[in-house]
Amino acid sequence: MDRDQILRDMNCRLAKLAESYRLVAMTDAGKTIFADLIDFCGQDKPSVCEQNPNDSQTNYNEGKRRVWLRIDSHIKKGKNELDKRNRGV
Repeated sequence: MDRDQILRDMNCRLAKLAESYRLVAMTDAGKTIFADLIDFCGQDKPSVCEQNPNDSQTNYNEGKRRVWLRIDSHIKKGKNELDKRNRGV
């Protein structure tokens, strides 16, 4: 398999993954789960632990935050893919 085919396959898998995230996010159950993940992962909170600033806690908090950022990016990509498909692009 050549490099271009590998890239096309990878892009196809990522597009399907993003669409799946988006479809789940549109359900009531998905909205409940993602709201919980936003809170747990600290999307709107600083990564630096203000009560006890230290590198380990900051790294831990940033790791949780990055999980949500990944999910959120897939949801947004999925929306873009669905929008493209609806426009016939």
